[in-house]
Amino acid sequence: MSSTLSDVAREAGVSKGTASKALNGRSGVSAATRERVVAAAEDLGWKPSYAARALSRSATGVFGLAIARSSETVGAENFFMAFVAGMEEELSHSDRALLMQIVPDVGAEAVLLERWAAERRVDGIVLMDARVDDPRIPVVAAAGVPTAAMACEDLGAGIAMLLVDEEERMRTMLEHLASRAGGGHERIAYVAGPPEFLHVARRRRAFEEICEARGIGASVLTSDYRRASVARWGREILALHEDEGCRAVIVDNELLAAQLLAQLRGADLAVPRDLAVTALEDSILCTVTDPPLTALGRDVGENGRQLARLLVELAEEGQAGVVVADPGAVVERGSS
Repeated sequence: MSSTLSDVAREAGVSKGTASKALNGRSGVSAATRERVVAAAEDLGWKPSYAARALSRSATGVFGLAIARSSETVGAENFFMAFVAGMEEELSHSDRALLMQIVPDVGAEAVLLERWAAERRVDGIVLMDARVDDPRIPVVAAAGVPTAAMACEDLGAGIAMLLVDEEERMRTMLEHLASRAGGGHERIAYVAGPPEFLHVARRRRAFEEICEARGIGASVLTSDYRRASVARWGREILALHEDEGCRAVIVDNELLAAQLLAQLRGADLAVPRDLAVTALEDSILCTVTDPPLTALGRDVGENGRQLARLLVELAEEGQAGVVVADPGAVVERGSS
């Protein structure tokens, strides 16, 4: 007969609740107790029963993540893959899985989340790419499904938050460029993502306010994160360089920045001598461009693990926690 969680708890000399916390990697258990419980489980050959857990909780063991971006963008950006990998790693500790689906737009995402909740397809929901006037917030609030989000501001009561200080991230990159410009740039361009994204709006506001405070000309161009738009704003950056003396560019992610570098190679423009190029996201791609890209690095995998822990805690204990993410640091390479 297979061992039960009660057997493990009795062997370790703890309560069943403490044994569950220890084996699921949850907080509130000392390292010594966790080691004792794990050792007891190994000695008894205990294995978690997903079926029993699902029946006892009327749960699915699944969290849902819908992404309202093109498959081209999701497949190419390191951020999503690293974030999802981090979430999956953390969720495996509590025998949970992540259901991910790509949808065409945020309206379709709101409809999907409502259906998941109504059909009890998921035990919790992950929100990414928070929007200005986000239509998903009233949906998850009405559904009452545990929800966790990674965003630059609180999205509402009951939502567990991984907060990212986008103003600090932008300030960090601008300070880096100022330190490499012998006293500062006269004009800097920022290639922003879609303006409806909350993090993009916050980055843009910080960029304009910091540049104004420092007497730096600020030019903002927008991108939809698609490769087809690079040629257009690439030409605009060249015009800013020639007509207004723009000597530096901050790009919203490393994929767009790498594509910009490729375009500049054919424009008789030297990077970074004539134009410094930097990215607000980092990945291995930044090490293989010519020149290698200076980027704002952060541990995206850890961000995924942090958000997963917040959602598990909310689903199991009803506590909507808040964690402030590390804003990251500049990884200086040859492009600045």
